[in-house]
Amino acid sequence: MEADRIRGLDGIRAFAILGVFYTHFVDENSLLGDLAVRTFFILSAFLITGKLVALRDAEGFTFAALRSFYARRALRLLPTYYAMVLALAAIGLVTIRDGLFYHLAFLSNVWFAMAMNWNPWVLAHTWTLSVEWQFYLIWPLVVLNCANRSLALAAAGAAIALAFWLGCYVAGYYPDNVVLWSPFSLDAFGMGALTFFYSGVLARTLRTRLIAALLPAALWSALQLVETDGRPPFLVVVDFLLQILPLLPMAILIAITASGTSPILNRILGARPLAYLGRISYGCYLYHFPMLWLMMHIMWQVFDYPLKRGIVELVVVAIPTIAFSALSWKFMERPIQKWGADRQKAAQAKITA
Repeated sequence: MEADRIRGLDGIRAFAILGVFYTHFVDENSLLGDLAVRTFFILSAFLITGKLVALRDAEGFTFAALRSFYARRALRLLPTYYAMVLALAAIGLVTIRDGLFYHLAFLSNVWFAMAMNWNPWVLAHTWTLSVEWQFYLIWPLVVLNCANRSLALAAAGAAIALAFWLGCYVAGYYPDNVVLWSPFSLDAFGMGALTFFYSGVLARTLRTRLIAALLPAALWSALQLVETDGRPPFLVVVDFLLQILPLLPMAILIAITASGTSPILNRILGARPLAYLGRISYGCYLYHFPMLWLMMHIMWQVFDYPLKRGIVELVVVAIPTIAFSALSWKFMERPIQKWGADRQKAAQAKITA
């Protein structure tokens, strides 16, 4: 369970969760949270595609292979997710009227898109987890059924999403809830899958690849400075570019980190504090809004202090979120993963005996 981890990728996760914290706790207009979510999508598709290809090559397209994949994903993601949702339901923060069944079925994105609001806000972040599970329902069937030469499917996924994005901007139809639908994340998932298959190309010749990554990243950063409130029609291009420009830099960064071609980069991203934060990043993402609700009530009830967005909120909420996530990892997530890994080894031993 531990041996196949790449610490540098955990470092990328750490920076991503810090971006989420900054947007949600300090500056809601920052695009760092959006970039972080799309980074998680790219990285998830990259890793999942690799595991599925290995599973396909070892077992082919069988029910056992599919069951093995979903069992691993379920053991990693479901216990903590359902524990959080049911705990919030138990204290009345989430009810059937608030779409409880949608959240339990990993359809939070559908619920928020149809409601056109973020109620209940303590679960607003779960739309990304729902989109990811919806990706899991389709992508394993594609990978396990197709040879590597059929990678046009992954590229088509990215192209379809880009067409959706561009179509919305050209038509001038871009309400906030549009991004909640799964097709609008296919570009990130498609890029992640393509990164796995072409990681050798993306990671080759480090200097030129870094330049290719830095140029779009610099343009993306510069475009954030453009005022888009009440924007004229030509500035819809800005919004479109802000969605697609981060894809290439993140893909290159992930490919370089996974390939180990840059010892310096791996040393930075693989630093123990960053790697550990990345390892518990799922819990950090899962718990950060419920922790915000809890700390708001504690600060108001105990200290008569209304917690407002800013550095104070970042410190007051992020620290206990990280601490609680560390406990969750040690006493819940990791033991469950270890139990699942031991069961799988035992089952394989019976087959080979």
